[in-house]
Amino acid sequence: MTVTILCSGFGLGFYTPGLLVEASLKRMGIPTDVLVFENVMQSDQLQKVDKSRQAYHANFSVALMSQRIPQDIRKSMDDEQITTLLQQWEAEGRQHFICLSGHWIYILDRYREQVGEANIHVDLLYLDVVDSPSWKSVRKRLGQLHESYHEVWLFGHGQQEMYTYIDIPLSDPVIPYSQRQHRLLVHGGGWGMGTYRERIAELEQVGYGLDIILYDQDERGHSEQGQRYYRMNPEWRTWQQNEQGKHTFPPLGEVQEDQSVQYESRAEYHILCEIERNVQAIVSKPGGGTLADSFALSTPIIFLEPFGEHEAQNAAQWEKYGFGLSYERWMSEYGGGTDILEQMHQQLLQARQQFPAYADEYIQRHMQLLHPTIAKGTL
Repeated sequence: MTVTILCSGFGLGFYTPGLLVEASLKRMGIPTDVLVFENVMQSDQLQKVDKSRQAYHANFSVALMSQRIPQDIRKSMDDEQITTLLQQWEAEGRQHFICLSGHWIYILDRYREQVGEANIHVDLLYLDVVDSPSWKSVRKRLGQLHESYHEVWLFGHGQQEMYTYIDIPLSDPVIPYSQRQHRLLVHGGGWGMGTYRERIAELEQVGYGLDIILYDQDERGHSEQGQRYYRMNPEWRTWQQNEQGKHTFPPLGEVQEDQSVQYESRAEYHILCEIERNVQAIVSKPGGGTLADSFALSTPIIFLEPFGEHEAQNAAQWEKYGFGLSYERWMSEYGGGTDILEQMHQQLLQARQQFPAYADEYIQRHMQLLHPTIAKGTL
């Protein structure tokens, strides 16, 4: 029985967590299939996605403004491809879905009508603590979703506290804080958005070594204080597949002076995790994918300006849990010091020990349907 994981490339927070869930399920012997929403879009719309990505990286205010413009994603869908996909699902008896992007709901609703509501089981896996734009758009047009789908708010929602997380095989054992490098990872999420570039000089003055993510054709800076630079392969796209027909984690490589970049990709996690687990904190806007990594690797986050209200709420939730704090507070109240970072690391570490990983929790709920031969004692 295949679990179909429905992702989107509109942000890596709707993509890499899906691949992490896939890796966890595959380790437990569950067949999976990852699909990306862009593959059922009209080809000319894909070019618009690329242009938006470039514009949002170049100017954060443009990205923020785009959220205020309501869009109906159904106008971008390729109906012929969707019809073919739904026929394939029915022929293969697809029943189990994990959906990370609201854009897929229109397609899932069609499939429910096609095969009957009782024949499909869908988890809506939310990577934000309130609706991101794609989910907000769906709810505006279709109403509430909890009666038709099983909602999983990964980091809590409203009065509901966090109760599960997405595990990463690299996260065990967690590197103790005392053994971590005196470094920070600085980035702008999957699309390189936000104010991260404006903070680099101040972070250097405080005395941290920096691992900085470059995007597209960003230029490498100096390395006099041990700065390291990395870049995702600018030719890679989430909707592309490898030679085996599989979606892959983003290829990443270190950008060194006068050397070509050697891009690499891992099978079970994204390479950024190798950096995240060794640094003392992540300095980034509060995207859902970053929160997922933070929790799994017990690495606190110093929050930069959020991309919209959903990320602002993410930051507020992480601060409430004691897993992160704003850049302004960190500098003004703690002088950019490490003691508060170690305290947040310990709180992350303790919390992670209390929760089951999402893949474990998912299999427990669907055990008899998914894989009757799995014994509960093996989980």
